[in-house]
Amino acid sequence: MAPFGLAILAAVLSNGLPGGVVFAVSLIGILIGIGGSAALTYVFTTLIFIVMVLIFKPWYEEEYKSERRKLGKYVLLSTAIVQIVQLFLKGFLLYDLFFGITTAVVTYIFYKIFSNSLIVISEYGITKAFTVEEVVGASLMLGIAITSLKGLSIFGFEIKTVLCILIVLVLGWKKGILIGGTSGITIGAVLGIIGGEPQIFVATFALSRNDSRIFK
Repeated sequence: MAPFGLAILAAVLSNGLPGGVVFAVSLIGILIGIGGSAALTYVFTTLIFIVMVLIFKPWYEEEYKSERRKLGKYVLLSTAIVQIVQLFLKGFLLYDLFFGITTAVVTYIFYKIFSNSLIVISEYGITKAFTVEEVVGASLMLGIAITSLKGLSIFGFEIKTVLCILIVLVLGWKKGILIGGTSGITIGAVLGIIGGEPQIFVATFALSRNDSRIFK
């Protein structure tokens, strides 16, 4: 399953940001990380998604609001269509049906997370206040991106783990225990599910936000 490519591309387009470089980089990432078959699926899904957006004009929100264009249904439908077509091309299995539905739903969920948290990065230093959902979503997005550094270490310390703990410490320092703790649990869970880290990391990240408050 490769839900992140279309999810981040749609989130970027939803917020009115250029998507060409994002598409190219995500395509290269899928090609290297998963293989040509997944990359081809991503290309076809993206094409269907773009055609849908061009034919059925999305609804616009306010200019300086997260997810300015509502593209969630296009993400869900385009992913589902490609999964269904693949299902008939390679032979029907009940497992593949459930897998296709899960892929579409997971891609939609990550689109919502990314589209509502990109504003924290694009407007950082301009907007003075963000919602809890936006900050936690941004930390989750950074945590997912940092997992690509798995395997790289300096003096026995994994760069991925150090950077993720640093994010939680900074958030706990700047935004308080609520956001620090929530982001710590979220990033810890992401590393456990995507990065294959032991689940004890969840507790470690949650505790690190307390340390930042104590030192502050």
